[in-house]
Amino acid sequence: MIVVKEFPRASELNSILYDIVYENAHGGGRYGEREIDNCPTFTDWNLHNLKETDELTSWISRVLPDVSKNFASMQNPQLSLHSHEDEEAYDFNVNGFEIASCWGIHYNGNEGIGQHNHFPALLGFTYYVRIPEGSAPFMIEGESHNVEEGQCIFFLASQFHSMFQNDNIDGRCAIVGNIIYNDYIHFGGYGV
Repeated sequence: MIVVKEFPRASELNSILYDIVYENAHGGGRYGEREIDNCPTFTDWNLHNLKETDELTSWISRVLPDVSKNFASMQNPQLSLHSHEDEEAYDFNVNGFEIASCWGIHYNGNEGIGQHNHFPALLGFTYYVRIPEGSAPFMIEGESHNVEEGQCIFFLASQFHSMFQNDNIDGRCAIVGNIIYNDYIHFGGYGV
């Protein structure tokens, strides 16, 4: 299962976000320039702590309560203001989620990322900053998802996912992150 949200300021901010990822990845980020064939370049893990990415990560934090309802419900949840009634309806604090880590990925040529997951995080997200025409789809649990610039895909962090190699396409860019639940002290849970 995935949840897709549209970032309302994508058209205004994606070029700025692209530059931030590109500069951080190619300017000595987590891996910087690498000599590994067919593998993209990554930034450091702390992209969510940069003021330049604050608008995007703040928006992600604001939509997390509604995203969490989608994962907790067998049907489409009623999206509402985040209230005490939500906690009773979902038996968890819908406001108890936070971004634990966030990084950028920049792809050139025929680069891709093989199957992996983000366990032990609870949720993962991928925000698509730039997707040149002909880019490979996002694969999760064997299902192909064509994504668009400005979309943020949320998924269970334990789900295996990948991004197949592009066919000599430069400039694909995403901002990726891990989300944790930080309010287990109030978790009611159900017995079995």
